[in-house]
Amino acid sequence: MRYKYISNQSNKLLSYFNEQDKNCFTFSEVKIALPYSGEGAIKQLLSDMSKRGLLMRLKKGLYYVIPYEQAAETFMPDWHLIAKNLVKNSNHYIGYYSALQIHNLITQPSLKEQIVVSKQIRPSSIKIKGVPFQFIYHNKNHFFGSKKIWIDSFHKVICSDLEKTFIDCLFKPDYSGGIIEIARALFVSKDKLKFNKLYEYTERFKSQAVIKRLGFLLETLEIETDIIEKLQKARTKSYILLDTELPKTGKMISRWSIQQNLEIETIKSAIYT
Repeated sequence: MRYKYISNQSNKLLSYFNEQDKNCFTFSEVKIALPYSGEGAIKQLLSDMSKRGLLMRLKKGLYYVIPYEQAAETFMPDWHLIAKNLVKNSNHYIGYYSALQIHNLITQPSLKEQIVVSKQIRPSSIKIKGVPFQFIYHNKNHFFGSKKIWIDSFHKVICSDLEKTFIDCLFKPDYSGGIIEIARALFVSKDKLKFNKLYEYTERFKSQAVIKRLGFLLETLEIETDIIEKLQKARTKSYILLDTELPKTGKMISRWSIQQNLEIETIKSAIYT
């Protein structure tokens, strides 16, 4: 690790945010911290601090303090913890495959951070040190079901609760590792899920794709719950694909109005082996 030179002005800025217990800040906040410095001088200071390995630029106007003992070349903040900063503290929650990870339900490593937002963000995806951060817009009817969840001994993040995680994942299986990954997570969670809450969420979400995929998987995995019949009554006759990542082939399952483009044995073998 190279030596990190800290000037008086750099030290003043770092101390200011350290006293506020903030390790991530905006350009506007720096202007408040250094009221007697002009914009040009502040831009130069932040650029110099980034080059010296004191700060990491997350995106335009947003900076993260690199711990002194960490090498700038390899340092990366926890993806979950910087999510709120990337959306300017607007309404959001960590969702889809990233939420499955927080709920300890994934089998493959997460390669991106997925953040559900109530307002569209442009660009809808950015990269920080090669890691994609995807901003997924949900309208007001689909934006609900989040809570603060511990991700370690010291930090909580806003994440979809267990039931809403499955609703979202079944809505967009291609954002969630595919149907096999969702099915496995559903099976593992069967004793923790609140099925009445899960059904209430399907009613509120108003997606036939969710109703049909959920009912099909619950029945296929032999998970006993009385919401199966409720889902059966709520479904329409129009067909949807089971897995949106796979070709439009396979037999038509009239009970759930699903085109089953994935063999049941393939799903079950991934769960039981």
